[in-house]
Order: sequence, then structure tokens, then C-alpha cells
Amino acid sequence: MQPLKIALGDLRHETIGRHSVFMPIGIAYIASYLLAKIDPEAVEIRLYDSPKVIIEDIQTWKPSVIGLSSFCWNADVSYLVFKFAKKILPSVTCIAGGPEFPNVHEDCRKYLLERPNIDFFVYLEGETAFTNLIQNILAGREMVQLKSAPQDGIMALNPFTSDLVVGKPMPRFVDLDEIPSPYLNGLMEQWFNGSYAPSLETTRGCPFSCGFCYAGQSWFNPLAKFSSERILAELTYIAQRMSNYPNILLSICDANFGMFARDEEIAEHISFLQDTHEWPRAFDVTTGKVNYDRILRIAARLKNQMNVTCSLQSLNSNTLQVIKRNNLPMDQYKKIQTEIKRRGMRSVAELITPLPEETKESFLSGVRAVIEAGVESVVPYTTMLLKQTYIASKECRQLYEMQTKFRIIPSAIGEYLGEKCFETEEVCVATNSMSFEDYLECRGFAFISSLFSSEQFDVVRRHIKELQLSTYDFFYRLWELAKLSQTELSAIYNDFIEETKKELWDSREDIYRYFTNQEAYEKLIRGELGDNLLRKYTTAVYLKCFAPAIELAYRTLREIGGKTITTNDEQAFEATREWMIKTRDIGCAFQNADSINKVEYLSLSHDVLSWYNADTGSGLLTTYRNPSRYKLFYNANQIEALMNEAERLYGKNLFIQMGKVLTHWSIKIFWRKCESIPAS
Repeated sequence: MQPLKIALGDLRHETIGRHSVFMPIGIAYIASYLLAKIDPEAVEIRLYDSPKVIIEDIQTWKPSVIGLSSFCWNADVSYLVFKFAKKILPSVTCIAGGPEFPNVHEDCRKYLLERPNIDFFVYLEGETAFTNLIQNILAGREMVQLKSAPQDGIMALNPFTSDLVVGKPMPRFVDLDEIPSPYLNGLMEQWFNGSYAPSLETTRGCPFSCGFCYAGQSWFNPLAKFSSERILAELTYIAQRMSNYPNILLSICDANFGMFARDEEIAEHISFLQDTHEWPRAFDVTTGKVNYDRILRIAARLKNQMNVTCSLQSLNSNTLQVIKRNNLPMDQYKKIQTEIKRRGMRSVAELITPLPEETKESFLSGVRAVIEAGVESVVPYTTMLLKQTYIASKECRQLYEMQTKFRIIPSAIGEYLGEKCFETEEVCVATNSMSFEDYLECRGFAFISSLFSSEQFDVVRRHIKELQLSTYDFFYRLWELAKLSQTELSAIYNDFIEETKKELWDSREDIYRYFTNQEAYEKLIRGELGDNLLRKYTTAVYLKCFAPAIELAYRTLREIGGKTITTNDEQAFEATREWMIKTRDIGCAFQNADSINKVEYLSLSHDVLSWYNADTGSGLLTTYRNPSRYKLFYNANQIEALMNEAERLYGKNLFIQMGKVLTHWSIKIFWRKCESIPAS
């Protein structure tokens, strides 16, 4: 008897680089569990992340079962593949699974009616429900029979009545080691080629209940863990294979890494691997919401290469009540920020707008509060309405009069079999407490504050601290000047606001109608439209408009400083302004083939380098008045190695490469090195 051919895919668009560079661990867990529960000789399984490869194999290998993940970033391409498979292989069984699926049965039925090429949707728990379904197929049960009777963890449409057939939820795993490691059993081997970042779970589930987050839903509990022994073995196995690709990051897919006691043991082992294999040097990790002492210890063990995210989302008490979130008391939050700085790390705070009950005033007040608490980088997000979350529910939409639009997910586009495909997300852009105009204002302020709170401008913020000025007032005045169109940076700011409007569409259908046109589609390919706007325009400032941004920063500093700024301060400012332009204009490294190897020299009235390297509080810049000369040069080998890997991961567009690299890597890598030259 021939084995049952099963194609499992977690598909990622590759048109503008690869939309996601992470190894498809989710489908590997499913395959690994399935192979442990059935006779391995009874099935032949292939795993896919490329739409083009699975399309080719549907025609040549001809699988009997296709299982594809359904996330907001790949649901449309997955369905396109299902549709093609049914056309080529009418008897193929198409199984979808993932969070891009409603949780109200009426909506589930509508979803499946609109997608007739999906035979079954696995809603909970993925590994067990899928395995049970395959066991039934292997036992010879007919599709009509399987669709007509409830299958645990699965929904389908009755083939005779089109009624929704709902199986009861499968119990969540308590011991995740029931799922054999797809790393240790070799299932992941094809992705160790330098073009993918390893990813794994240590814990599954979330103890919190945030109303905007998929992981915060009640069914996502109880918390389950893989054993420490298994995780350490996986990490060792991965590091041995990644030692040739030191600049590729490690993704830990937990919702709250660092929050639990055994995470310190995991971090200790990763630290050992960093010393032994020089990998990983960067991480994609969401840290926990409590137990910051432990999280900070873990970050220190990982050589401060893991960002500590002190998420708040909102500081409006009414909003927090609606979204079922409890933030840390502000006095504790401030202590954490102080400790983060003491350890030499940068703190990041995430805010989301517009959430229910949030106003323009409360949002700006929240930004002020986190800045005054000591947060160095504010990361703003537009409210995404993820399926199965409270804020996406009809109740929440109606109660808070949420106005929503649709936009393309960055890099999640492609053309397959002559058909263009766009992944989209629904976002909230206005509520009964925040108008669309106020939303645009908040987005504009968020762009300016996130830009100037980045590492690139830390010298200016040090001036602010030495002069005992308000960082928030500095950001606010920058924002006012940018809006007045009186600076060179205003053109980028205005383009950001205009594209913020243009990226929004009334429906998914409108997006398809417009971008199916080849001319419009080419704009997506070139990155002119459809990118992450904060990332796109921040990168544009770094690569094209850094000197004008510095000029604006110092103009603003003088304005808010007023009479407190002395002639000595002005002279010091001139030295640091020139030093920043010469060392941090990263666009200079990419002007031509020889730029990155160019050595320059700089003479200044002040010893800016010594001041910058000294601890804050060790003396004002004005006390470093001492004619100084520096040699400036790039770490060409490091930059070229990183950007070569970035091209493999993200494609050839420099702006897209740089935007994604800086999501996980410090921009300091691209600064010119600065060495003092002794006086002759």
C-alpha cells in the first residue's frame, strides 16, 4: 500500500525578500507529533514555506492531503494554493489551521462558505486534532462521513446541508514534550542554509488576558512547557549549525520569555553557546510583563543583545479596564527603567492607538509619562483587529464606534499562477473618543518621538539631560516644527502622514481591485507603497536626511533651552553636531563601492569622544573644551557580512534591508568608528 502523501505548509511570500525569515517551527511540531502517533511508513510528509515550491509539488508529487497555516500574513496565499490544488487534484483533502479564523460560529460558517476549497479547519489543538483527522483518513473513512460528523478540534461544513459541524475543543497540552523535537529528529534540516532564522517555543500559552492579543484569550491556557533538557539540547543542536551564520538571529516564540525561573537556565545555556559558537548575536523575543528583576538578569547574561520590552500599550485607566490589562504601578515602572539604564541597556515601551476610551490627549499624556519614567525608545502601533480577540468583536466595535480600514501587510504580496495575492489586516483608525484626524496627529507625533528617541540621537538627549530640560517638550516642539513645513525634515514628515492616509482602504476587495493593476503592483514591488511606514520613513531619515534631522534637533534644543543655553553651550553644540554628522550619517557607507572603505579625519574644539564615552554625570560637555582630532572609519567587514546576510533574508532593496536589520540590530554597527589621534 502506498503511503499517504501529506504536504504541510507555513507559506511566506518571497516577492520583496521573504516576508518572514523564521524557520516554520509550527508545521514541524505538527509533523513531528503525527509521526510519533502513527506508523511512519503509512505517510510521506513534506514541509514547505515557499508558495512556488508547493505549487510545483502539487503538480508533480501530487499529495493526497494538504495542510496549510492560516495567519493574517499568509491566509490568502494559503487559500490560493488550496484552490489550485482542488483544480489539479479534485480528491485532495485541504486542511487549514491557525488564528486567522473567527470564534463566533455564525462567522465561522460564513468564512468556510466563502472558501469552499477548505475541507476542514483545525481550530484547537493543532497537533492532536490534525493527527486524529489523518488517522481517520488512514482508516478509510470517507470525506462525506468525516464532514458530516463532528471531529474534535475541527470545524467543517456539512456537505448535504452546509450547516457548520463543530467538534469539541481538544484539550491543551500540559506536557509539551509529547511533541518530539523536530530539530533533534531532523525535520528542520532543510532550513539550515543561512537564509532562515531558527525559532522555537519553550513555553506555550499566556497567563494574561489582554483584549487585543490572540495569546490573551482564555482558551490559550493552561500554560504548558517543554522540558529544560529538551530545550537545551535543541539550542545546542541549532548553534552547531548556525556557527557559520553568526549574524542571523534566534527567535523564541514564547509570549513572555524571561518571566519564569527556568528561563534563567535557558539564558545561561544560550550565553555558553554565544561564547562557544559566537551565535546568537541578536534575538527576536517578547519578554514578560512581570518579574523584571529576572528578565534583566537574563538580558545581562545574553550580553545585553536581547531587548527588554516594557510594554504598556496605554496609560489610560479606562482603556486598560476595557482591554483587561493591568500595568505595573508607575513607581515600580520607573525603578525598572533606572535599573535598565544602570545595566547599560536601552528600554523600549510599546503603545497602541486608538484603543477604546483613548483620546488624543490621553495618548500624548501616556507618551509623556513613559518618557518621564526614563524610557528611551517609544514604539507606537496602530490598533490591529486580530480575529478571536475582544477588540475585534462586534460588541466592542459597536460599543466604542470603532471605525476600521484595511491595509496591506508589509512584504506579504506575490503573484502565483498568474494571480496576484495580497495579505491584509484590519486596523482601527477612529473611535467615539478619537477622531481620524486625531489618529493622524497621534501617528505623526509617534513618528517624531520614535525617530528621535532612537540610539541615533542619543547625544542630543544627553544634552537635554545635562541642561535639565524636558525630553517630552523637546519631542513636542520637534513635532510642531515638522508640521509647520519650515524644515527639510518636513517633506519626509508630510509624506509619512500622506502615506498613512493612502495605505488605508475600505475593504480587502478595494485593495485587490487597485493593486491588481500592474502599474500599482509595481509600486509595491519597488517599496514605494505597502511597507511598514514607521520603519520606512525612519530608515529614509537615516539614509537620506540625517544631516537635516540633526540640524532640526539642535534648532529645537536651542528653542526649548532658551536663555539657559550659554555661549559655551553653543560652542559645544557645534562640536557635537559636526561629530554626529560625520560619525552617524550611515547613508555615506552605501553611496558607492568605495564609500565603506574611506577613512576621514575630523578636528573639533571639544573632546566629544571622551565626553561621549564617559559616564553621564562625569562632567558637562563644556568642561571637555580641548582641541581634538579623530580618525573616522567604518567596520567594513562587519557591515558587509551583515548586509550580505540581510540580502539573502530580505531581498536587494537597501531601504527594506536596513529597516528590517535595525529591528533586531543596533544601528551602532553602521556608525563610523572614532579614534583619537594624539597631538603631534
